[in-house]
Amino acid sequence: MNSIIITGYLLLGTWQDIKKRKISRNYLLFGGILGAVIRIISYRKENLVFAEWLVAFFPGIIILVIAKLTKEKMGVGDGYILMVLANYMNLWEICMLLQTAIILTSLFALLLICNRKVSKEYPIPFLPFLWIAYMILWRIGYV
Repeated sequence: MNSIIITGYLLLGTWQDIKKRKISRNYLLFGGILGAVIRIISYRKENLVFAEWLVAFFPGIIILVIAKLTKEKMGVGDGYILMVLANYMNLWEICMLLQTAIILTSLFALLLICNRKVSKEYPIPFLPFLWIAYMILWRIGYV
């Protein structure tokens, strides 16, 4: 069930990120509240460890810090998205997702730059690559 929710959530965010070049607060708030409710309900059923849930937020927090330090060259929304995903995934899964998305984004950027389609300063939306990375990792069984 989580995979369907994550896929739909990332797909909706991908559309929003490509079309508007930003992620709305309502989208982030909805995902965060829904994820927290689902996580709390699953704690009662599965006896999950609270510390594991908290640790899963670290990649999102790190991305938020990097965004602030680079004057938002990397979007703040991406950090918040990772924090929303922490409600559904563990630290290992989020790190794998982030690593795969960064590799995909880098390859896409390199392709655009080599073909002289854009400059190095061109902003590339990151959420579509998070969605693609999630789909890849889901299909091969990592998430």
